[in-house]
Amino acid sequence: MEHNKDIADIQAAEATFQKKKKFILCYHSFSVLNYKKASIQIRKIAEAAGSPISIAVIPAFGAAPESEAEQFREELEKFVEDGYEIMLHGARHRADLSIKRSISGKLALWFSNNEAEFAGLDERFTQALLKRSLALWKAHGNGSPSGFIPPIWFGNKHLKKLALDIFDYYEDYHGIYQMVDGRVKKTRSGTLSFSIIPTTLLGIAQTYACLKMLLPGGVHRLVFHDKDFRTIGEKRILNMVRYISTLREKVMYRDL
Repeated sequence: MEHNKDIADIQAAEATFQKKKKFILCYHSFSVLNYKKASIQIRKIAEAAGSPISIAVIPAFGAAPESEAEQFREELEKFVEDGYEIMLHGARHRADLSIKRSISGKLALWFSNNEAEFAGLDERFTQALLKRSLALWKAHGNGSPSGFIPPIWFGNKHLKKLALDIFDYYEDYHGIYQMVDGRVKKTRSGTLSFSIIPTTLLGIAQTYACLKMLLPGGVHRLVFHDKDFRTIGEKRILNMVRYISTLREKVMYRDL
């Protein structure tokens, strides 16, 4: 009897330990330009994970025809209705090169091929661009985004505070932030993303992601882009999602 009790205690402790290990599964850069194939990819990832996931949305329409914009809105509405979580991912992701930036911001643009929309901006432009991001989302008319993810995770010294004045969550490469009782709370969170990793190193990167998920601590973020379905391949992505879902509990930002 005592032996059985010891086994039961061990199993209970293991179950508690596993439950505390969490991760966020997010698809980045869903936009009017890629929504048709991205919608299929997102739903396949969610099916492999066993529940809806978080989606980082680029809300700008650009020069898309109205028919495409309307279909994009309809896809977003379906995702919201089906329980998917929306995070805003900049206004249009691409940086406006006419805006003045700090030296570090210019370096970030060089590194990101002009994708780091918020890098190196002053406070006034940062606030204006954040408000534009939200206004573009509201034009789609369904639900409220949970938080804000700057493109390429590059921000500036003003962005975190200003974003948390508007959104419930903000993240950079090293963590997830929220306001709790007037103070910024940081959730330790490693980012596991594959879009900028050279093809020859993708196998190592995937192995590293799976090994990191085995270790305790933090709410790691597993991030996929449309590009990954071409470089890694759908089968390997879905197998990775299934495997990691057995190691950790998948949560959304709003569950933190």
